[in-house]
Amino acid sequence: MLQFIRDQAQGWVAWLIVGLISIPFALWGVNSYLTGPSDIVVATVNGEPIKQTEYQQAFQQYRDRMRETMGERFDPAMFEGLAVKQSVLDGLIDQKLLLTASNKLGQRISDRDINRLIQSTPAFQSGGSFDSERYRMMIARVGLSPAGYESQLRIDLLRQQLTNNIQQSTLVTQYGVDNILRLEKQTRDVAYGVISAQSQLEQVEVTDQEIRDFYDANKINYMAPERVAVDYIELSIGELAKTVEIDETVLQQFYVDNQDQFVGPEQRRASHILIEGDEKEALELLATIKQRIENGEDFAVLAMEFSSDADSASEGGDLGLFQRDVMDPAFEEAVFSMTTVGDVSESVKTEFGFHLIKLTGIEASEGQSYSDAREEIERLYRNEQAEELFYEQAELLADLSYENPDNLDVTAEDLSLTIKTTDAFTRNGGTGISSDKKVIDIAFSEDVLNNDLNSTVIELTKSHLLVLHKNNYIAASQLPFDSISPAIKEQIRFERARDMARDKGEAIMAQLKSGDLAETLFDDKSWHDVQQYSRTSSEVSNQVLQQAFSVSKPASDNAQFTGFTASNGNYIVVKVTAVHDGNPEEASQEDRDGLQSYLARSNGASELQAFIDSLKADADIEILAENL
Repeated sequence: MLQFIRDQAQGWVAWLIVGLISIPFALWGVNSYLTGPSDIVVATVNGEPIKQTEYQQAFQQYRDRMRETMGERFDPAMFEGLAVKQSVLDGLIDQKLLLTASNKLGQRISDRDINRLIQSTPAFQSGGSFDSERYRMMIARVGLSPAGYESQLRIDLLRQQLTNNIQQSTLVTQYGVDNILRLEKQTRDVAYGVISAQSQLEQVEVTDQEIRDFYDANKINYMAPERVAVDYIELSIGELAKTVEIDETVLQQFYVDNQDQFVGPEQRRASHILIEGDEKEALELLATIKQRIENGEDFAVLAMEFSSDADSASEGGDLGLFQRDVMDPAFEEAVFSMTTVGDVSESVKTEFGFHLIKLTGIEASEGQSYSDAREEIERLYRNEQAEELFYEQAELLADLSYENPDNLDVTAEDLSLTIKTTDAFTRNGGTGISSDKKVIDIAFSEDVLNNDLNSTVIELTKSHLLVLHKNNYIAASQLPFDSISPAIKEQIRFERARDMARDKGEAIMAQLKSGDLAETLFDDKSWHDVQQYSRTSSEVSNQVLQQAFSVSKPASDNAQFTGFTASNGNYIVVKVTAVHDGNPEEASQEDRDGLQSYLARSNGASELQAFIDSLKADADIEILAENL
C-alpha cells in the first residue's frame, strides 16, 4: 500500500501523504498509539512546545526518505550522531516559525483547496475517481480522522504557501545571467611545463637498512587485517513466494475476490534510465547509452549501471504498470505514444532530469479473463501468501534466534531455513551479504565476535532479513618484512623522486619570478606551448585546468605563473598569458533558460533561509537536548 502511494502521488504533496501514512508502527509499537502522546518536550518556540513524539515521527520519516533515496548505500550509523538529530529538530523549529509567520500575514487555505487536493490525490482514488471509503480507510490505519488529516494538510499547505511566495519573489536579471555565462564560457591562454618524477628515479638509491627502518617505524601500516566468516540464515518474501503451494480452485477464487485488479483503464509498463545534472552532458550520455542498446546491449543492465533513480535501477529500471494522469506529463506522453513493446524513446526531459524509456508492456482497458491473467494471478497470490508467512516467521526468527543464542541450528530447523556461510571478510567488507555495512558492523560487534552469540535480526530490506553467527575469526597479524620490502622500496623511491621533482620545480618558479623565460628552462618534450582552453577542455588534465583557472587575470604585459605537485608525483609549472571572457550571446536559449531557472532556485533558497534566520533572531527558542 505504501509503495502504491509513493508510486502514484506527485510532487511535495506526495511526501506529505507518505509522511502521514507511513508512520512506522514498529518503531514504538501499536501501544504508543493507544496510550496517547508523550508530554516530553524537546524544544519550545515562542512558548509553543515541540513534543518528543512529534520529533520522533519527523526523525523516522527523514530516515525512511534517506533509505529510499540512498538504496544500498543507506547506513543506519549515519543517524546515530547528535548532528543529524539536531538537524531534524531545526527543521521542526523552522516549520513552527513559518506557520506562525504565515498566520500573522493573514494567509489562508480554503476548505475548497483542501478538498480539491485530497480528491485529486491518486493515492485516494479508485478507477481514476476519488474514493471516500478508500480515503477514510487509509488515514484510519494510522489513527487519523478526516478532520485530523485535513488539519495537518492545511498546516503544511500554509507553510508551503509562504515558502513559495518567498522563493518566487526573487528576481534574476539578464545582467546576472550574462555575467555568469561570461565566467562559465571563459577561456584562458595556457602553457605548462612538466618536471617528471619518473625521470628522477635513476638518481634515487635506497639501502636495505632504510627499508628496514621504514618498516619498523610504520609497522602498524603493514598488518594483515582481522577477518571473520559468519554462518547466516535469511528470510525473504521472494524465497517464501517460491514455496507457496498452488491450487487452481483457490486461484480462481482469488481472481473473483480481486477482479478489480484485472479490469480497468489501459495500463502500460515501462522501464527508464534517468540521468540528472547538466543537460548537455546528460543528453550526450543518453545518446551513448541508446547506441549501446541499439547495438544489442540489455536495457536493464544499462539501467542498473547508469540510472540516477536508485529504486528502479536495482530492478533494471522497471517502473511497473501505470495508467494515464499518474506520471510526469512529458514522461507519460512518451510512454503512451509508443506502439510496440520493446520500443525505446528518444531522450525525454522532465523536472527530475532526462530519461530513456523502454515500453515493456501494454494492458488493454478491457478486463482479463482468468486464463489470460493466470500468470499474474499466481504471482499476486504467491506474494500475498508469502507476505503473511513472512511477518509470521519474522517474529519467530527473532524469538528463536534470541532464545537459542549459541547457534543457528534450532532456528533453521524450526523455520526450514538453510544455514549458509560467507567467505572470511574484513571490516571493509567482502562479497554477497558481507558487502552490506549493516552485516559488517554486526559481524564485528561484541556479541557476535567475542561473546559467540547470534546477532539480532538484520533488516537488509523490508522484505529480506538475516541472522548471523560467527563461524571463524582470524586475528590481525603483522605482515613479514620479506613479503613487503619490495613494495616499501618502491614507495620510498617514489616519494623521494616526487620531492626531487618538487624541488626542481620550485627552483624554476624562482627563476621565472626573476624574469627568466619558461621556454628556456624546459626542453621541447616537457614544455607545452600556449593553447586556449575552456574550463571543460579534454586536451589537458583537470589538475592543470584547475590551477590555470584559479590564478588572477594577468596584466597585459605579464604572465601569471603557478606550480603544483600532481597526483602522479610530477611537478607542473602553469603559465597563464591571457583571459578571454565568454560571449553570452553565443549561449543557446535552452542554456540561458536552464541557468536562469537554477539561479532562481538558488536565490530563492537563500531568500527563504534569510527570512527564517530573521524569524529565529526575533524568536524565543529553547532546546532541551537531553530529551532528543
